[in-house]
Amino acid sequence: MIPDTIIVGVISMAGGIAVGLLGAKASKTNADKTLHGTERQLTLTHAIKIAEFRQAWINDLRDSMAKFHSLGILEGALRNAEFYRLGTKIELLMDRKDPRYDRLNKLMYSFYDATSGAERLLCNAPFVEVSQDILKTEWEKLKADLAKAAAPAAKIVSHIS
Repeated sequence: MIPDTIIVGVISMAGGIAVGLLGAKASKTNADKTLHGTERQLTLTHAIKIAEFRQAWINDLRDSMAKFHSLGILEGALRNAEFYRLGTKIELLMDRKDPRYDRLNKLMYSFYDATSGAERLLCNAPFVEVSQDILKTEWEKLKADLAKAAAPAAKIVSHIS
């Protein structure tokens, strides 16, 4: 017959091993959750940084379009070096694959070629319209990218709460 103290010892030892294994599993699970959370945070941080760059690009494009438009409408501004510089800057900021690029480019050259106030005014509304369309689309892309990046982080926060 095995003494009770040995049985108690074996049971205690088995219990200790089980608790240790469960603790190790819990630690691994917590480590995995922490790693997953860190990965999500890095993804969100990356998306926010890209969004900041994209917002700065949108702001620069908007500012250049507004200045170009203002100079294009003014009398005597058509041969101004700043006017040409802004036109080139807009072309460089734009993606040539954008479906509105050709229309925008054509409108900018219409401003360049206009010789009278009436011709410049004909360029006015279409240039503003295509510029607004481009800027709105880029703003919507920025918001969608941020929402997409933030969704997994929001899911993690809702699970913690």
